Amino acid sequence: MSYETLSRGSFPGEPGAVVGEFERGTGFSPWELVRVVSAVAQGSRDENALTSLVFHQRHPERAGAPIGRGERDAAREWLTIRDTVVRPLLSGGRTGGAAAPPGVSAPSGQAAPRGTGGAPAPRPTRSCAAPGGTAVTKCTRPGRLACPVVTGLLCAEAVDGVPFHYPESVRRESGSGLLVVTGRQWRREQRFTAPVRDAMSAFLRNMRGFGMPVEAILTAGSLYCRCVKRSDPSKPDILSNHSWGDALDVVGVRWPATGGPPSAVRETIVHNWTDPGQRALLRRIDACLRLSFATVIDYYRADHRDHFHCDTNRGQGDRPRTTAGLGFTREALRAAGHPVVPTGHPEADVHRALGAFAGVPAASLRDTAVLRRVLRELFTRVASGR
Repeated sequence: MSYETLSRGSFPGEPGAVVGEFERGTGFSPWELVRVVSAVAQGSRDENALTSLVFHQRHPERAGAPIGRGERDAAREWLTIRDTVVRPLLSGGRTGGAAAPPGVSAPSGQAAPRGTGGAPAPRPTRSCAAPGGTAVTKCTRPGRLACPVVTGLLCAEAVDGVPFHYPESVRRESGSGLLVVTGRQWRREQRFTAPVRDAMSAFLRNMRGFGMPVEAILTAGSLYCRCVKRSDPSKPDILSNHSWGDALDVVGVRWPATGGPPSAVRETIVHNWTDPGQRALLRRIDACLRLSFATVIDYYRADHRDHFHCDTNRGQGDRPRTTAGLGFTREALRAAGHPVVPTGHPEADVHRALGAFAGVPAASLRDTAVLRRVLRELFTRVASGR
């Protein structure tokens, strides 16, 4: 979304005149308006999170640090942003918009804490719809593919009571040397169809069953009308599963204060995939996702080293032949004590190691049902941490 788009009034429900109103006398730049409106367009309605988004964008030197009790000037600036920018925007450009959420009387570095885990309680899931559109993002030939109208869409801030958090910034922690989330939207609405909700519910059950209860799901987005680039020159673009509301990007998870697995940091995020301790947890999370979703793309792809892409393959089931060729299958086999020995035939090498793991002839894995069963056994072993 660009400033030009907003000034033309192309943002649904927001007249272009709103740009001029916000620029007059507020010190609010057009680019800050773009940032806030983009967040609203993707489902954020939490005025405190949006205010903090602008405040910390103006003050990168704070590295996401909350405003302290004695920082009167910073607190005054935060309140000014909320009252003159964010509230009018949420009310469609009119002043005197939404009131502060209950219990909020002072600014903080992130949205005001309350509810489970110190965050705002998620609102109930509701039915919604997506009108479709024309794919532009990540398209080799923008505007050639039409995204479908998505019916049966769910707008959810949580699954099974576990809320979605949307990380906005990360930095390296001096003590552990790990990347940690420093800014977030605590209550972020995601849009997906029922199969994605059910798969995420199964993931959370598996995580609990394997001793990894989750306090919050850190997400990088869900429904999005966009392309997936391909190397085939005859058909360079296809629609992403995100275009059908059939995908969810998972950045990581937030562990509960007590009862979670040992971890050097409260939140395990994909960004730390090179750290041995966090990699062990990410491997278990990855395995639980693969037990629940048809498709998982992880840190073995250079463009997925800050999130897991998860989808249900639009109801067509998993593709074990593809899964068997992924780097994660080899990693899982190593973790289970059956490393793949390369001989120059990648799929045959993986099948040989899978056969040794399951105690079956490698040739039997040519049967898709057998291969699917063995992979589930492998991922279950890895998820359990044994």
